[in-house]
Amino acid sequence: MDKRDKTLIIIAIIISVIICCLAPFIASGDPDGLEKSAEDANVSEDKATVVITPPFPDYTFEPFESIGEVGVLILGVVLTLVCGWGIAEIVKRRS
Repeated sequence: MDKRDKTLIIIAIIISVIICCLAPFIASGDPDGLEKSAEDANVSEDKATVVITPPFPDYTFEPFESIGEVGVLILGVVLTLVCGWGIAEIVKRRS
């Protein structure tokens, strides 16, 4: 990987973190299409069959409110990047 690629990756990570920090404060409070459809059909979240309980429901960490949302979003970006890097390493080794 050359210097230009590393610079591009660092810039992309910085932009991702900035978006994570701003998203909870500028996102719409209205439900998205799936939640709106469930509300229109009178399906409550209690009635839904949950196979796996999510660790951070609704992308939030309750004790910290908005700051918890920022933390969960950054954690998601980091986990996604680590998974992508791991898959790339596996593919590179097989080639």
